Amino acid sequence: MDNELTYRIALPILFISFIAHRGYYSRKFRPSTENTLKQRQESLSSRLANLLSLPGLIAVVVYVVYPPWMAWASLPLSAGLRWMGVGLALAGFVLLQWSQQALGKNWSDTPRMMKDQAFVSGGPYRWIRHPIYTAFFLIMSAPLFLSANWFIGLVWIGMTVLDVMSRVRVEEAMMMESFGDHYRAYMQRTGRFLPRLSP
Repeated sequence: MDNELTYRIALPILFISFIAHRGYYSRKFRPSTENTLKQRQESLSSRLANLLSLPGLIAVVVYVVYPPWMAWASLPLSAGLRWMGVGLALAGFVLLQWSQQALGKNWSDTPRMMKDQAFVSGGPYRWIRHPIYTAFFLIMSAPLFLSANWFIGLVWIGMTVLDVMSRVRVEEAMMMESFGDHYRAYMQRTGRFLPRLSP
């Protein structure tokens, strides 16, 4: 099989897998409105992230169907770097699954505080406050390497950064409001997206 064709097959598989994973958990842990105390309202950055997804999807479809139309933004990446995209995505999915299992019924598709919300500090949450968002960064950086296309990479990474930053601000404010000093102490010993290097 031609190498370029392999990447063109791998890229849509990545997106389909991500959507299917999110869809499964969204159905499994659908929060009730009456059990929700507070949730994130859509912000400018989240709206911009949603807008970026459209050109991102169009660019991916064009690359998959007919790569020469996206050649204007191509990058000279080696096969090793392009396969690194697969490794990043796999690492992201492993972290995503581990994080969601640790959260269990406390998971929500958008930052919210529930009446029966538990403080979770097990699994990857022992070292990182937002491992799901770390997983998003890993998964959504993979298209840059798989497509060897700076436009595709920039759009998906940019969209992820905008969305995650708007989520984190709200999520941490809610956690501090609900769990107070317990959460502040947790913040002191954990990293936001990566483990703290020093205690």
